Amino acid sequence: MNDMGFMDRESKKRQLRRNIVQPPQEERPSRYEEEDSEEVIRQVHRERRKKRILTTVMTVLFLAVTGFCFYKYQSEYEYTGYDVAWERPMRYTGAENSAENAPEAGENGTPENGDPEAANAPEGAGEDDGQPPQITPSKSVSESGFVKYAYFGENMIRYTKDGASYIDGAGKTVWTQSFEMKTPVINVNGDYAVIADQQGNQLYICSTAGCTGVAKTQLPITKAAVSSRGITAAVVEDSSACYIFYFKKDGEELGINIKMLLSGDGYPVDIALSPDGKQIVMSVMYMKNGTLKNKVVFYDFSEIGKNVNNRFIGGFEEKFDDKMAARVVYLNQETVCAFSDKGLTFISVKNVIPDSTVVTVPVEEEIKSIFYSDKYAGVVVENGSGNPSRLDVYTTDGKLAGTVDFDYDYAGVEIDGDRVILYNEESCRVYSLDGHLKFQGQFDFSVSCVRSGKNHGNSLIVAGSEVMKEIKLK
Repeated sequence: MNDMGFMDRESKKRQLRRNIVQPPQEERPSRYEEEDSEEVIRQVHRERRKKRILTTVMTVLFLAVTGFCFYKYQSEYEYTGYDVAWERPMRYTGAENSAENAPEAGENGTPENGDPEAANAPEGAGEDDGQPPQITPSKSVSESGFVKYAYFGENMIRYTKDGASYIDGAGKTVWTQSFEMKTPVINVNGDYAVIADQQGNQLYICSTAGCTGVAKTQLPITKAAVSSRGITAAVVEDSSACYIFYFKKDGEELGINIKMLLSGDGYPVDIALSPDGKQIVMSVMYMKNGTLKNKVVFYDFSEIGKNVNNRFIGGFEEKFDDKMAARVVYLNQETVCAFSDKGLTFISVKNVIPDSTVVTVPVEEEIKSIFYSDKYAGVVVENGSGNPSRLDVYTTDGKLAGTVDFDYDYAGVEIDGDRVILYNEESCRVYSLDGHLKFQGQFDFSVSCVRSGKNHGNSLIVAGSEVMKEIKLK
């Protein structure tokens, strides 16, 4: 094969390859096309995210609007009547281990049997059914001529000159404690209460489980206060001085006391114990340059108080120089409120030492009543115009939470949750904090106390000397 033939064949081969149709090759996207594709994906994700956010926002708004509408409905809705859910007679009942068989207290408050544990044992301990044994009532409460109620824990305590009973939310008597007092006064803090015979010599310390201890004093009692742990303080006095004694929940004296000379330190107008029992606040009257003055002072009985003279940790004189604080209370562990004839003063004690920065709420009108809870403090005043009375409620930092103008001849006022209850012997009114009248009703028996029932929204416990009822508002 010659070269010419070879070249001719090669030429034909090349021509044949050129005539063959090649399959299209995939074109690789350019850098710009790749970026566009990623942007499209990001845009899709953004749109999806926007939709999710929008859905969430709409859901939250819907729930908020629904909740607000429900709140407005609840706050503005006025109940026009009621049904009686249950009714129970309120009769005096003694207990075998109460007045006569309660632990006897010595002069220092210690049970004479020397067994502190016995004072802490609930009534009826050791009985087969675990309940205090009952005896036949000797007389009705109405015959004693003195019947009062107080909020106690989630329920109420009823006390007379002859004894006290703890009543649960169903109107049942949980325990009964008998005693004899000329002028019983009560102080409640959480799940503990102290009942003292004012100008007498004995006090009973009670929990929601029963009487935990009894203490007796040599000098007459003028004031008594209890902590939420059962620690109790009692103010006693003679002709020249006042003494403040501390007691354990079993009635045993703690060995901590304060002596106040009437001619120098002053006279305690009111006292209150902190919920933990470590502090006491007092409103004190004293003479200065021949003029009667007022001050609010604090004492500490923890380790902090040991390091200062007479356990005094702080006080306010100038703030109350021209006032008279008739009532001092611990609203909670962090806040003290002093009610004076010229307004309310909120004192922070969250750092143990009273904060020098206090919040004063002046009240120009005459104060007719005061009321408080762990969240609020309020006053009822003479109104200048329109309705004869006005009710102002404040938060623990002194901010106005609500105002109610009303024309109603009330005998008592209580704040229960976010509702204010006004009542007299034959009727009651319930207001929301924003001033809406929720309920007004008449009763067919003499009323001593009104509070919220188990269902705080639409039920009330109405108690009198002879009967207690739960009513369902409708």
